[in-house]
Amino acid sequence: GLVTVTGGKWTTYRVMAEDVLQKCFAHGLLPEKPAGMTAQLRLVGAPRGGAEPGQQRISDAPGLHSYGSDAPHVQSLPGARTDLGGGLSAAMVRFAARHEYACTVEDMLARRSRLLFLDARKAIDLVPAVAQLLRAELDTDPRPGDFLALAQQYLRVPT
Repeated sequence: GLVTVTGGKWTTYRVMAEDVLQKCFAHGLLPEKPAGMTAQLRLVGAPRGGAEPGQQRISDAPGLHSYGSDAPHVQSLPGARTDLGGGLSAAMVRFAARHEYACTVEDMLARRSRLLFLDARKAIDLVPAVAQLLRAELDTDPRPGDFLALAQQYLRVPT
């Protein structure tokens, strides 16, 4: 009776969820409900009442704008004025550790900020600072060595 859904992004999670629910309904795992029940729910950080003037695009460089209506909360954290580089502040790392389940350097520099994919060299430069912040927030090993090994692969040119 266990159903697991993995992968997906904010742009596809509702479609994936509806597909899984339809399979569960078809197999009698859940009582059937109408589709689209979450279509009007706001995503975390989304502005109330729809798009705001000057809204950023996903293709824009990472930065505070990525946090939407959560930006004031991010700015209230220690390190809001500490620019680490690559559009990332110390407060953004703290927010990710406290509220987005970021536990490792890879979580932060690949999954939360996308910096690994945008600028692998810059991501490598930020490893010590990000690791130190995550250690302070979580009191666990943020596995910087694992991230460095991964990031090195992004520096190689395929032959």
